[in-house]
Amino acid sequence: MTLSVPPRPSELEEGDHKTRPYAQSSRNSSVGGTGPAKRRAGASKGGLDAYERALWNWVNVYNLDAFLQEVYYYYEGKGIYSIALARGLNLLTMGFVIGFSTFLMGCVDYSRLRDGKHTHLSEVIVDRCVSKFHGLTFLFFLLFLAFYIWQLLSFVLDIHRLIDMYHFYTHLLRIPDADIQTISWPEVVRRIGSIRQENPITALSSDKAHGSNDTTTAKLDAHDIANRIMRQENYLIAMFNKELLDLRVPFPKVLERFVAEEKGKGKVLTQALEWNLRFCLMDYLFDHHGRVRKVFLKSKNRALLIEGLRRRFVFMGILNAIFVPFIVLYLLMYSFFRYFEEYRSDPSSVGSRRYTSYAKWKFREFNELPHFFTRRLDESYPLANIYIGQFPNEKISLIMRFVSFVAGAFTAVLALASVLDTDLLKFELSPHGTVAFYLALFGGIMAATRGMIPEENRVFDPELLMTEVITYTHYMPEDWKNQLHSKKIHQDFGELFSMKVLIFAQELISVVLTPFVLWFSLPDCAPAIIDFFREFSVHVDGRGYVCSFAEFNFERHGNVKVCPVLFSWVGGLLMRAAVVVWCA
Repeated sequence: MTLSVPPRPSELEEGDHKTRPYAQSSRNSSVGGTGPAKRRAGASKGGLDAYERALWNWVNVYNLDAFLQEVYYYYEGKGIYSIALARGLNLLTMGFVIGFSTFLMGCVDYSRLRDGKHTHLSEVIVDRCVSKFHGLTFLFFLLFLAFYIWQLLSFVLDIHRLIDMYHFYTHLLRIPDADIQTISWPEVVRRIGSIRQENPITALSSDKAHGSNDTTTAKLDAHDIANRIMRQENYLIAMFNKELLDLRVPFPKVLERFVAEEKGKGKVLTQALEWNLRFCLMDYLFDHHGRVRKVFLKSKNRALLIEGLRRRFVFMGILNAIFVPFIVLYLLMYSFFRYFEEYRSDPSSVGSRRYTSYAKWKFREFNELPHFFTRRLDESYPLANIYIGQFPNEKISLIMRFVSFVAGAFTAVLALASVLDTDLLKFELSPHGTVAFYLALFGGIMAATRGMIPEENRVFDPELLMTEVITYTHYMPEDWKNQLHSKKIHQDFGELFSMKVLIFAQELISVVLTPFVLWFSLPDCAPAIIDFFREFSVHVDGRGYVCSFAEFNFERHGNVKVCPVLFSWVGGLLMRAAVVVWCA
């Protein structure tokens, strides 16, 4: 079969079917059963140009990993309009936080507000306040403004890629934007495989980028697509499973005996630290084409690579230390605007929990796409919440019952008094503390404390509940065996399934502590990380170098006769397989 490369969209002329090789194809596409010639026959000029452009983009893909990642994130984002709307609203949210914070910090004269003589907003606003900024306030404003402009330009520059992906889905996969929210990912994978069979020249162009001309090994099945999308994440998953990363804060030796040390390499991973790890490790291991740098595969380069990785950690530590004030300020303002209404409407949410970032990397499986992983964790939340409530602290419960009773009594009296006489809402029980204020205060305390009191009719069976949680998380360390009923396992799981308030506090504190982790803790991990990249990278024909764990080579990574429980996620076509091999 002769392979033809479609012309560039700019080379197409209206009515010139000879320049369109697929117009002469007598075969029908397996995607939906309608051939390209039939699709173009009834298309308008605009639709025809869009089809040819999408086809040209497809056969000229040189970085297949990046292209498939865009295909997946377009699917996960639910189409062009949802993605554009989400990013646009994120920009508006960021602009609102920056603008409103600037207004509150520099454009309001609070001395006039407190003197009681000014009763209108216009009387306390500083005229031309931005021009009067000086020192640190002006620096904050400039940096936030520059960051916002950069985000805005990035969004504008990404629009054309979003439009190209829209044409790819609409004209090649034949999935209109309205159907993306309902179609399954396995069906998308099937259609991608079908157009690869229709036009295997994409494999040739992709393999040439990898230095190979063999098109017979290039394929796009469910496992191949998932592995390409997850190529970088698979390395991170393996490093967390092997506990190669020391994420502990380097406390001075004088304080070490007062600080509880965790087993292993540390269990606190925040978003700030995760972003730095991605930059230091993934941008170091992979080149701009998404390929593993071959310099990592040779042991003679070990010393040079170790020193380079150490320098990256230290450099990012210095950079994080410089931007600490700006990041903390933005996080505080954004979190206040976001969570205030949530807590006000539901005070009991202060005790809600979610999985930590560290737990998510420990639970994540090789080649497991994000939406499959998110669904698996979402299904475990109800059981995890019930399990956490199986070990109530009786002393805390007694205190919370007392506080809830007292707060409820005050709330009831104040509510009844305000119903009988609405004017009492303005009555001051303390200086500047009206009945309405204390009614809201005691009502919030009552709701928050009641959320911390366990249900009276709850059945106590922690072992059964944890067993069910494990069926979703697929995480059970060796020291958990035969101990699922114990308080120790409850504490270990509580560190992975932590309170949102505690996670938020850790995020804020980590902004200050991340530079120290990058300076002192992670550089010592550089030799093990470099050795890991070299020892656990294998070459797969048509795909390049990948993490060997993602190939599920049981003979290399474990004895299948003694492996008690091994889970694997083959992704894509819902080829979810729980491989359970019990000891003989």
